[in-house]
Amino acid sequence: MSSRSFFQILLKVFAMLIFLKLVEFVVQLAQLSIYSLGEFSLGMILLEVFPIGIFVFFIYTLLFKCDYIINKFKLLDNIDADVSINMHRSDVLSIAIIVLGGYVLIDEIPVLFRTVYSYWWEGKMEMGYSMVSKAPFFFSGAKILVGLLLLGNTKMIVNYIELRRKK
Repeated sequence: MSSRSFFQILLKVFAMLIFLKLVEFVVQLAQLSIYSLGEFSLGMILLEVFPIGIFVFFIYTLLFKCDYIINKFKLLDNIDADVSINMHRSDVLSIAIIVLGGYVLIDEIPVLFRTVYSYWWEGKMEMGYSMVSKAPFFFSGAKILVGLLLLGNTKMIVNYIELRRKK
């Protein structure tokens, strides 16, 4: 594996982390949109769309324009030797995606259990479920679903990234 390949893989892992944050942002945005029924303005819509555009730009650039970033920031200028890891790029990407999916699950499953416990505790209180929001369930569920999709579709994600790299 060359130094260029190492930096390409590293940038793609960063792109996947940003993608996870994009999913979190979109779910939170959907939650806010549901609670602000009918109170949309042009400024509010722009404030919602602009960050999504920035996220998508960074993800696209990091995933598919790695060589441009490596050349622009001169990441290879001070590196003389190759990294001596004899693994194919797709194997390293697979490992990175599996670790990312596992991280999401490990990070979010306790949050889901805490949310379920809080919901159950609210039900036992005097007022019952009167003002309890179900949005944390959806937020945790979406993150867990993304983690499971990363773990279950690793090969398809790696093939897509590799296919786009070859173009």
